[in-house]
Parts: sequence; C-alpha cells; structure tokens
Amino acid sequence: MKKEETNDILKHLIPAIEDTGISKEFCKIDVTTNKSGLKRGDVWISTEKETTSNFERNIIGLIEAKHQNATIGDVDWRDAMDQGSEKALDQGLNYYIVTNCKSSFRFYNAYTDEEIKIDGKVLTKLVSTDVLQKINSQVTNDNSYVVHESQVSKPVSQNKFRNSLKKLANIYRSAGIKKDNRIDPTISFVVLKYISEKEEEKRTLDRRIDLWDDLRPLAEGEERGDLKVEFKKMMDMIWKTKTYKDNIYSDFENLIVVPDKPKNDHYIKIYKELDKYHFHGANFDLFGAIYENFASKTKKKEFGEFYTRRHITGPIARLLLRNENTPRDLKVCDPACGSGGFLTEAFSSLVTNYSITGKYNNEVEYTLKNDVFWGYDNNDKSIARTKLNMFLVGDGHLHIYENDSLTGWNSDIGFKENEFDYIMANPPMGRYKGGAKKGDFDFTNKSRYELFFLEKIVRATKPGGEIAVIINDGALETPTRENFRKMLLESCNIHSIVSLTEFAFAPYTKEKTYVLFMQKKQESKSGVIQDTPIWHFIVDYDGYANSNKRFQTKYHDDLPELEEKFGEAVDLAQNALRKPNKFKTNKDKFEKEVNKREKEEGLNGMKYAFVDMDDVNENNFHNLLSEYHLRNYEFDEISVEELERDVEKLTKKAKDIFHDF
Repeated sequence: MKKEETNDILKHLIPAIEDTGISKEFCKIDVTTNKSGLKRGDVWISTEKETTSNFERNIIGLIEAKHQNATIGDVDWRDAMDQGSEKALDQGLNYYIVTNCKSSFRFYNAYTDEEIKIDGKVLTKLVSTDVLQKINSQVTNDNSYVVHESQVSKPVSQNKFRNSLKKLANIYRSAGIKKDNRIDPTISFVVLKYISEKEEEKRTLDRRIDLWDDLRPLAEGEERGDLKVEFKKMMDMIWKTKTYKDNIYSDFENLIVVPDKPKNDHYIKIYKELDKYHFHGANFDLFGAIYENFASKTKKKEFGEFYTRRHITGPIARLLLRNENTPRDLKVCDPACGSGGFLTEAFSSLVTNYSITGKYNNEVEYTLKNDVFWGYDNNDKSIARTKLNMFLVGDGHLHIYENDSLTGWNSDIGFKENEFDYIMANPPMGRYKGGAKKGDFDFTNKSRYELFFLEKIVRATKPGGEIAVIINDGALETPTRENFRKMLLESCNIHSIVSLTEFAFAPYTKEKTYVLFMQKKQESKSGVIQDTPIWHFIVDYDGYANSNKRFQTKYHDDLPELEEKFGEAVDLAQNALRKPNKFKTNKDKFEKEVNKREKEEGLNGMKYAFVDMDDVNENNFHNLLSEYHLRNYEFDEISVEELERDVEKLTKKAKDIFHDF
C-alpha cells in the first residue's frame, strides 16, 4: 500500500471502526487470505480476533481504503471498487466497503456494484458487527436492500421487475397490443395479484370468488380451463357482488382493464411472469416502473404531470419527518398528490422511525393506516393511483379525495386552514387558468400555479408545522416575485433550500427546481423576516444520468450526502443566534467546496453552505436562489414584464415580415 493510504488508515479509519464497537483486534490490515490469493485486502473485519486461526473463516467485511483526498467516483475510488468487488467475491462476501478513510464511506453489492440501502437509506457510515452480518446475509446478486430496524418490507427488485416487464412486452407484442395499451393491463394484473395477497392475510371478499392464487392450477396445467375466462369472472365477482359497498377494493375498479386481444396462452405466460412477486406491503414504485417501460413519449409527458420520482420523494419525506420518532396525533398532507409518491414515502418513513425507537405496534399501525395521511388532487385517476400506491406500501388510503386545492377550502373532506402538521408537495407549475380567483390570494397578484399553491400550502399548515415543497427557480429569483418572497419569509422560517439537478424530472420536464424546507411561524412571530441563516445544498447529481435517458449511475449521487448532513446543519442554523459559539465552531462541517472531479466537469464554488439573511436583502430582490449565493452566478436584472414586452415586439415583427410574403 502507498504510505499515504496506510497513514490515513491508521490515523482515521481504524478509530472510525472502533467507534462502531469493533475492536482493532478483529481487523487485519493489508493482508491476503487463503481465498483471496495474491490480492491483499486493505482491511478485513472478522468476528474472531486476528490472532486466532478462525479469523479468516469468520470474515464478515472488507474495506478498500483510499487516501483522504480521494472523492466518490474519481479514478482512485473506481479502482477501489474494482478491487473490492473481486476480493469480496473471492472471499465469499456479498458486499464490500470503499472509503477515503475520513469523510466518505459507501457500501456496495459485490455482484452489481449497486450502493446498498439499509431501511431505505444509502449507507454512508461504518456500522457495527451485527449490522455487517445482516448486510452480508441479505445482499444477493439481485438485491441491495437491507432490512435492519424497520418493519417496512424489502421492495421488489427494480431490476428484476424491469426484466419481467421486458418479457411482458414480448407477450403483449405477440398478442397485438401496442405500447401505450400495455400500461393498464399490467397495472390490472398487479392489482389482481395484490388483492389475492391481501385476502390471504385476512379474507374480506366472498369465499366463492376465485382469486389469483386459486388460478395457479390452471396456469400450471394441473387443471383444465380458460385462464382468460377465469380472470374476467374474477373481476365480475370482485366488483359486482352484493358486498360491493363494503368492498375495500372498490376504489380500484376504474384502474382494472383486462384486455380482450390476448388468448389463453398469453394469459398463462403473463400469470407465470408476475406470480413470482409479492406486491402487498412492498415499498415499490409501481406506476413509475410500468409507465417508464411501456409509455410512448406523449404518454410519458402526460404521466410526468402527476409523477414525482421516488428517489426524490424518498429523501424529502425522510428529511421532513426526521424528528417524528414518537407516535402522536399527526396529519400529513399532499394537496397535489399525483400518484402518491410523497404520501407513500411518508408512510414508510414513519414506520421506519417508529420501528427504530421500538414504538411501532398494532395500535400505531392502525393509526397510520386510518388517521395520518391526507391527499388531494383534481384528477380522479390520480386519486385512484394514490389510493392503490398507499395500499401497496401498507395502507393509509382512507383520506385521499378528488378536490381542487386552489378553489377555496372544503371542511367536509378535511381540507382546512391551519390543519396539517406536515405538508409535502410537488405542485403544478406555470400559468394558471383554473377557477381560483386572484383576489383570494395575498402573496401574489400573478396567476401562476406554483405561487398560488405555495400560499395555499402555508395557510393549510398548522403554526409550527413543517413544509417541504418543490418550486421553480423563477419563484426564488425573479425581481417581480420579490413581494411574494417577502410574504413567504414573513410567514415561514426557511431552514434549507435544496437545488435539484435540472434533469431531476426529465424527460417529462427540465425546468430547474428547488426544495424549500420551511416551518410556519407562530402567529406572534408572523410578519417578521427570520434572522437565522439558511442552509443551501446543490444537488448536481442525483444517482441518475443528467440526460433525458435517466439510467442509474454508480458514481454520481449527492443525495446520500444531503441526507447525512441535513439534520445537523438545519439544527445548527436554527440555533445560530442562540448559540453563536457553537455555530461558529461547527459551521465548517456543513460547508463544502466542489471537489476536483466536479471542477473538471465544469462546476465551481460551493456544494453546500450557510447563507446569512443579510445576504438575502432588498439589494438583490430577496433572492433565494442557491446558485446565486453559492456559485459564480450572473444575475440578470431584467424583469418578466420587460421580457414579455420584448417577446411581444419580436412576435409582432415576425408576423409583419411573414405578412409581406
């Protein structure tokens, strides 16, 4: 090993290992094993002391270490991954760890190099022996998700399910079903299988109804009959029996479309392909996977109007709900719920939080399923999708209503002012043409979805309640929106602003977006702009390619670091004035420049940092844009009105020119 790396291992890595409770007596540095041959592992971890003959037999972990200046994804890091994968598999380990010995740690699947998640979060710190053993026992060549303290089920493997979708595509093609027309049947089959799984746990339907599992003998050829006919009979029986009003699946009826074109042999192939999965209780992005595999460009654009990717909603929900560790009366809302991405992730986050503190029980489960979650959307199909996704993740579908959140309040369905403890949303953006009146809004006189929604969200949140909302760049920087931002700052304390990559929602849209994390002020504090700093974090990479083809990438993902730093950074900012010495001493831990690799890719300035409210002032129109404060950002002071006038002039000129021809 290089002397520099050896020094970093001894000075930084070994103490970090010991902090987890693993003594250095259970580690061997820079040695080969009988199984690894000539390949020397930087640090082998065992459940036996290094002096015993059983050390190698009980190895449970391998750490490949680079010098402290190495960064995730650079040449040295990739070299460590290549070596780690090879050595781990030789040793019989299913995972390996890569680190720069000081600031960065990542756990990888030895078969696929996928980052390992534990209870839904990417691992960014070393863990104890029992967790290492759990990781090694659960990681496989098609699974990188480890269940530790949470009671949320391990999600269906996305890669495995996508392979099944490719097989289904071939089946549909042979049956003459075109691309867009493959979406609804696939969702239908998944729903029917899900109903069977749910009924196996507790029967609520008439026992005369043959469900998915009852049809297995037909699919396997053990009994004679037409599977296609039996599926249609199943649907008729589920939704047309006398118990319809008591049917807990009645909300899904308009999502179910069993196709006519496929023949019995097609149905058998479809059945066998989906029968290998267990959907109930799985933290599974159902609609995202199906739509992205089957939808045309036109359909994807339509889908993008109500879909927020789960790798975005997951971290946002976890960060917003990070302090909810003890069950209490709680209301969590999404007033523009789309397909339910925020609500499903919020459900999973609370289950995880309560499980970790040992406070998840039957009573808490009942409350989560029946009382906590509230969603609204003016699209009836979105409501059905949200209800189904809530069912799939565990439940919580009872208070999902069709409702236009911008046109007044509706106490009959619980949509009221000062009502919710948490609101998270990705509202529509752009020019508003709906039925809401501008006079009903105080923050702005501009008819724009995002501005109306943000004010409505603030008003619907309880004083002291917290908000995470996705907003576009214009709302944060445009000079003519200054009064809107002042009103927002007078109503809420903004704790953090997270800048998302412009490709976060590609290919549906490439509008630049941000996540505002805010707390609604108590009435006594309303009207006064906060004096505590705002923590900004710029997500240049979110784990997927920065292109319209959003395939997963191994080395570009800032979201784990955001989750690692967020809680402490926000707490530090909130107490900056009350504990100035602590803020001054610790702020450097939460401020970081872009690294060497990022500079080579054209980035500059800071990755994350605190911004004092003195810098958010009238001289720059109360600009809240992260890049304005953290990067070498050129601020153009042209107003929207000036831009619109210029566009009108050019349009008129173009019309005059073409009129002459």
